[in-house]
Amino acid sequence: MTTPLEIAIVGAGMAGIACAKQLQAAGYTGIAIFEKSRGVGGRLTTRRMFDTCVDRGTCYISPKGVQFRALCDRLIAANIIESWTDTTHTLTADGKLLADSDIYPRYVAPNGMNQIAKYLAKDLDIRFGQRAIAIVPDGKLWRLTISGSEPIEILAHQVIFAIPAPQAVDLLTPLADILPVEFLANLRGVDFYGSIAIAAGYTQSQLAAWEATYPQVKSVTCSDDPILGWLGVDSSKRHQPAPPVFVLQSTADFAAKYPNPEDLAVASLAMLERASERFLPWFRECEWQQPHLWRYAFPKSPDLNAFLAIDRPAPLFCMGDWCRGRKVEDAFLAGLAVARSIVG
Repeated sequence: MTTPLEIAIVGAGMAGIACAKQLQAAGYTGIAIFEKSRGVGGRLTTRRMFDTCVDRGTCYISPKGVQFRALCDRLIAANIIESWTDTTHTLTADGKLLADSDIYPRYVAPNGMNQIAKYLAKDLDIRFGQRAIAIVPDGKLWRLTISGSEPIEILAHQVIFAIPAPQAVDLLTPLADILPVEFLANLRGVDFYGSIAIAAGYTQSQLAAWEATYPQVKSVTCSDDPILGWLGVDSSKRHQPAPPVFVLQSTADFAAKYPNPEDLAVASLAMLERASERFLPWFRECEWQQPHLWRYAFPKSPDLNAFLAIDRPAPLFCMGDWCRGRKVEDAFLAGLAVARSIVG
């Protein structure tokens, strides 16, 4: 039988990566991250499409606290991120476009937001295409069943679920008889809003029309709109000349009407039509468009704990951006908090 891992982490988003890096710096070596997808980052995702890269998840970051500010300084020094804009805008229900009063840098990665996660994930043992499908106690260890090309079982002294709370609930509910009632209740209490994101490509003349109508406007929140929540000029982040791309994000209420991937074509048409009504009439006439459904876009009521944990039969942690917040910075802080708890 293989030697048990010191720590098994499920999820290679910001929370899981930040936790692993902190533990690695503290001297832990037997750490592995199991990630169901083919890449790191979670919502720090970037897709290559139509000769450019597009951020359909987290569109920018804006540090608030000291620790995340320090990380951003490192990323700036490494030429991973740079300031994109210091001013965002809001489109009011009656059609007025107003500059927001909170002026501060919003940072982006010109080569795609997933470069942030890739930079931090260097030298970590990340096993892609590996989905955790079950967990059971095994003496004073945890036994994880991982589904990949073939199901495998992994033993670990400690397990960290760095995934949306509902996914952790699915894995841990079979252990309800042995888990503390409050632990599972807190985990079940974290619910999420969904969102639909569309990447849409346009012509240079259409981009020129946007820039003439909305000069220096790169990020717009749509206030009290039943369909659109946000719109951004994604191609304005890129250094090299890139095909014009806009990213549209839906409201939670609109996304709730289209819960299945097969519904996305209809949802996309409605969102583009709405953008044509609220902004410029050619939004419905895109060159191409790619929608994506984020089932766990934002926690409705973030848990007030830095993380959730039990210590019997062996240490187990649950955490993510749903701990005390909903942004990348909150995921980062949750990862650090778990690492500090383990290191002591």
